[in-house]
Amino acid sequence: MNMTIRTTRDQVIGLYFVAFLSFTGCLSSPKPWEITHPASGTVELKGKPIENVELTLFPVDASVPESVRPRAKSTTGGKFVLGTYSLSDGAPVGKYKVTLVRNDVSVSKDTIVAKPNDLPPKYSSVSTTDIVVEIAEGNNELPAIVLK
Repeated sequence: MNMTIRTTRDQVIGLYFVAFLSFTGCLSSPKPWEITHPASGTVELKGKPIENVELTLFPVDASVPESVRPRAKSTTGGKFVLGTYSLSDGAPVGKYKVTLVRNDVSVSKDTIVAKPNDLPPKYSSVSTTDIVVEIAEGNNELPAIVLK
């Protein structure tokens, strides 16, 4: 008899715990911008792949928090892999305006110096860029981003 009372009491406590988690949001579904999908692509300028380009994606949907800004840096062959919450975890589903900058670095008098952006200026601002990409659920191999 004592065992039955304990089991029922433990079950009630468990139900209260689940209700508490539900009420505080701990069991709620993740927001759409919290789920990332693998995304990669290439960057080209004048028909040739370019490396060391820093890409930042700005969601077109204004309801997405400002903290959600997928980023990447192109490597050999102009290839890049997007990351939002870690280096290469992908990007949330949605449309994005893409900014691109490239600042070569040199050493002058034992100091590292970043040179000015050497890409066309229109790509460096979210208000002037005309590059738009869309991330879908699943694996995303984006079309080449071709700068003119």
